[in-house]
Amino acid sequence: MRSKSFISKKHIMLTVLLAVYLSEYMLSLIIMDQSTYILSDIGQKLHYLKMPALAIGFLLFPLSRRIGSDVKARRILMLVSNIIYILGMASLVGQFGEMSLLSYVISCGVSLLSLGFLGGAVYYYYAMGLVNHPYLGRLSGLGGAAAFLIQMSAQYLIPVNIAMLILLLAGFAFTAYMTILSKDRFDWMYEEPLEFAKEGDPALPGAKVLAAGIVAMMLLYMVCGLTDTVLVSLNFAGDMGIYAWPRLFGAVGYIVGGILADIGRRKWMPLAAVCMIMLCVPLPFILSEGYTVAGTCLYYVIAVGQIGFLNIFFWEIAPRTKQPELWTGMSRVLSCFVGLIFPLFAGAPVAVDMVAEVLIISAVIICFALFGYIPSRRQERNDENAATDEAAYFEEFAEAHGLTPREKDFLAVLLESDDDVSVIAGKMDISTRTVYRHINSIYEKTGTETRYALMRYYFMKKSPDEEENDTSPAST
Repeated sequence: MRSKSFISKKHIMLTVLLAVYLSEYMLSLIIMDQSTYILSDIGQKLHYLKMPALAIGFLLFPLSRRIGSDVKARRILMLVSNIIYILGMASLVGQFGEMSLLSYVISCGVSLLSLGFLGGAVYYYYAMGLVNHPYLGRLSGLGGAAAFLIQMSAQYLIPVNIAMLILLLAGFAFTAYMTILSKDRFDWMYEEPLEFAKEGDPALPGAKVLAAGIVAMMLLYMVCGLTDTVLVSLNFAGDMGIYAWPRLFGAVGYIVGGILADIGRRKWMPLAAVCMIMLCVPLPFILSEGYTVAGTCLYYVIAVGQIGFLNIFFWEIAPRTKQPELWTGMSRVLSCFVGLIFPLFAGAPVAVDMVAEVLIISAVIICFALFGYIPSRRQERNDENAATDEAAYFEEFAEAHGLTPREKDFLAVLLESDDDVSVIAGKMDISTRTVYRHINSIYEKTGTETRYALMRYYFMKKSPDEEENDTSPAST
């Protein structure tokens, strides 16, 4: 049992929360874009220029957690930020009458800042709630796909303004439940979802490797951005609506990206991202030749898949850092600021876009290969020679640390579920004191002090150069 495959109610709740947030996010940007259509070329630039406000909102969330650690204050802040977001969007959909240009700008700014703050919270809770989970990609893919279906259904079945109001109410109900009505059920969100090692995880890649991975992932996002400028130009020219029915293929992109990301427990995700992005190179030519529907459908599969890869990349890094609340939302922060470059390519010749995309992809491949993100043949041989039987690995781990048969039962429960001590005691029909005794014995024998430290130690893979008999957590 090498992986934590159990899907609990908490995982389902977090996936629903992600879907609700992404639905609000997408519909909010649609409403803001539609209000700028009459501005022609200026409106096209505003499509990208509103992103810094969203990025700043994402950064406000980790800042708020650093300022104070009071659970009650964090609950109130979450609820207040949602109320501010509702008021801002209600203004934009005309619930408070006609607006002046200044009022419009203020409403957009307030909405984006609060939307970003809520996004930072949702990303953080989601990444922490599914740390080390083998289905992280698939569950996030389902959440993202559901968001696309909700947004598109709302957009086509009822007027977009009414759809926005319904989503605002749904989001507020969800937030109110998590902050007020549920009492202490979601305190794990507002305290610390995991007991983080203050010094960070020793398994985190070195600074150079980490920086190379971040740069490479952002370059892949740029490839999608270059094609996006072509689509946005067509949209503002009236030749193709970027929010029309082909957008449904974004749901396919989320699901495909999530499945590919989970292969080998995210080991092959960088390679999958590179392979998928190669399909983006001919898209500027396809779109310019008039095949706008086919090109747009394919673009949404690729671009949304890349967004999924980018999110998962940072969600994997975050729990191993000193500031997880900052890193979980860094995918959105960096992509928002990188998006400021895209207007520079608006109106560029198709050949220029395609050549730029090829050069960027080449740089990414070199970057991944040099810093080990694409597994080498040596790594493949080592993997083939490694024990693949999860049950055998579990037995080896238990034997190496002298665990008793009963302690092995408790180790299995700790690795497979999020159940607390009282729930474990109830399922095993024993006292909580007995549960504590066995768990503390496991901690002592493995040299760990918390459940997260135990999980991290158990799932941590040794490098080929490490000695086989080096099994203490301190040495890793």
